[in-house]
Amino acid sequence: MIKKLFFLFLLVLLFSDAALPQWGLLRRIGAGGGIHLGILNPSLSDLNNQFKKFDLPEINSPLFGFGGGGNLSLGGLRLGGFGIGGSTENEKIRMLYGTSYNSKVRVHYGIGFGTIGYEIYHTKKFSTNIDIGIGGGSFDIFISDRTSDFNSWDESLLIPAGINNITRKLSYSFFSLQPSINFEYIYGNFLKLFISGDYNFVMSGNWSKDDDLNLVNTPK
Repeated sequence: MIKKLFFLFLLVLLFSDAALPQWGLLRRIGAGGGIHLGILNPSLSDLNNQFKKFDLPEINSPLFGFGGGGNLSLGGLRLGGFGIGGSTENEKIRMLYGTSYNSKVRVHYGIGFGTIGYEIYHTKKFSTNIDIGIGGGSFDIFISDRTSDFNSWDESLLIPAGINNITRKLSYSFFSLQPSINFEYIYGNFLKLFISGDYNFVMSGNWSKDDDLNLVNTPK
């Protein structure tokens, strides 16, 4: 009987030693949100090669991104989400059918993810965690060719023969996974600054024109 009690006491002691750090993690429960500033660096080499073939202006990267997000912390477990987007444009003069056009390429790139992660290191002022984001986004390209900066209202509603000003929208919508590692600095009780490094794995996607037509023979 004494041996059984001693063995039970030993199990409780071992369990307590192993469980106490975990209970300490569980006591760290919080939630927050804020703005996200970042650098977006989509792969543009194949797309720019296509633009070169048609004498269109190339797209410069990286893009400056702005967005927001938040998360809920339950001990070491993290649940949350964020979204971020950016835009850029470039223009040049090109000749089409003997006419000089001012050609402009404008790009909007945005992504959004729900995230789940775990805190692998924590002190009073610093923490490190890893996340996996599940979501997607879109890459919208607006191409305009014009011979002047003015257009009449009637021309905007009709499609006359020999039109000199035209705009096309090309969109790439995709589903992706984005793992990340985050380094956080905790200031006081309510402010947290972080630096994050991640990579966006595109799992599937589709190109369309003017939100309606499916495109084929598209760049990667």
